[in-house]
Amino acid sequence: MLSATLAGSIFKNCAMVAVSKCLPSINPVFSKIIVKGIKFFKTLKKEKNFIYSLLKPIYTILLIILFRPKVIGKENIPDGGALIFAGNHKHAVDPTMVMMSTKRIVHYMAKEELFRGLHGILFRKIGLIKIHRGKSNPQAVIEAENILNAGGTIGIFPEGTRNKGTEELLKFRHGAVAIAKKTNTLIMPFAIKNKYKIFKRSVVIEFGKPIDVSNMEIEEANDYLRNEVLKLLRNGE
Repeated sequence: MLSATLAGSIFKNCAMVAVSKCLPSINPVFSKIIVKGIKFFKTLKKEKNFIYSLLKPIYTILLIILFRPKVIGKENIPDGGALIFAGNHKHAVDPTMVMMSTKRIVHYMAKEELFRGLHGILFRKIGLIKIHRGKSNPQAVIEAENILNAGGTIGIFPEGTRNKGTEELLKFRHGAVAIAKKTNTLIMPFAIKNKYKIFKRSVVIEFGKPIDVSNMEIEEANDYLRNEVLKLLRNGE
């Protein structure tokens, strides 16, 4: 028995041939139906993008209602090309804050615990990248590099975990700058400031200018990125 994917591929290819030969003589209404059918099978490959785009207005409205966030520096985010979002991490909502602030589709690297149960299926569908904390993650790195090499964007919290202490910023791990150097990708630094307070305008996310670390050594690049995030955190104080 043919799999759904194979059947879809066969249908799409056959339909394209049929349309190219017969379209001029087919009723315009039926022609549109055929063309839409072809486009439908093409969009199946972009299911993660479709679900991401479908959910984004919902969580954006919820964030605005609950936390009334202020977004600064949104104009600094490039409209296209590979990009790594990297900033501080203080709350579970942080990834969503970044996602709502840009038209780009951000594939966040997230801990494996989030991929368990029903919500794990959803996270996979929207394109999150699963990582195992405390272990090497070659598959996750390859997945991230593939996204960047295709001109997409990923999100990383270089601190590696939520900062629940009093320090401004935890020590940065090298993953973000290492991937940036290997793929020759710009990094978009950001800082999430103040506390999340329900129904109060408190939390702020500020984006800096994209930075290029391709010609820096790993340690230099990591320190530079951390300092850029620190500047944003202290901006306005």
